[in-house]
Parts: sequence; C-alpha cells; structure tokens
Amino acid sequence: MTDETIFEHQADHGPLVYVRQVSPETLIAEGAMPEGSVVPKGVKLYAVHLANGQRIAVMDDRERAFAAAVQNDLTPVSVH
Repeated sequence: MTDETIFEHQADHGPLVYVRQVSPETLIAEGAMPEGSVVPKGVKLYAVHLANGQRIAVMDDRERAFAAAVQNDLTPVSVH
C-alpha cells in the first residue's frame, strides 16, 4: 500500500485510529481504571487511540475495538 493509497483510504473512511493491546496495570497507572481493579484471568484489553496518542476507548475484544472504530466513522489500524 502506497502513501497515496493510505490517504485515499483515509479520506473515504474517516481519520485513522490505532488499536493495540494494553495491560490492566498500564490503565491503572494512567488513571483509566480504578486502583485495585481486577480483570479476569485470560481477558485481553485493547485500546483505541487517535493519531495524537489520546486513548478514546478500551474494549475486551480486538474485533469489537475495530468494529467500534468503524461504527464511529474511524479507520482502525493495528499497532504491535
């Protein structure tokens, strides 16, 4: 995919957002979850971030995070 294609895709589908896995410890440390929160063992959390790095959502399912972005006229991409 070329830069030109990326910009065309973005223009057609809304601003890019980044989806990446995030740990409960990170969310607690950043104040996004209350201290002492417990996430059931095996649950993975996925954060949706704007291009400037601002977190706008946290979901317990990667596909749900992507679907929520699309549903809100955003273009999700995965970040490792």
